[in-house]
Amino acid sequence: MKSLHLGNIHISTNAISNIVSIAVKKTDGISSMAAGLTEGVAKSISGRSLQRGIDVEVKESYVTIQLRIIVKYGYKVHFVCWNLQQNVQKSIENLTGLYVNQIQVQVVGVSI
Repeated sequence: MKSLHLGNIHISTNAISNIVSIAVKKTDGISSMAAGLTEGVAKSISGRSLQRGIDVEVKESYVTIQLRIIVKYGYKVHFVCWNLQQNVQKSIENLTGLYVNQIQVQVVGVSI
């Protein structure tokens, strides 16, 4: 029996960022994402649209994600962050087949 090689599959960091963005919206207690300094510089240099508050790095089949969020006042910050990590991990692994290596969450503010 002959083996058939169909080719490689590449999932862009932009596609992964979109999946992360949807998972963030489904997480209670998050007011918004926060842009970082590097995002503003990258946008001005490349002219590309980057997902606000989301940094994605893919190495082989492992994904590392950094998120910057603003939490709604009255929510337990640690609980919101834990739920966010769980939602993002499940979404990425279920939809892409990639493994989440790490999800760093930085809370940069609280909204009223």
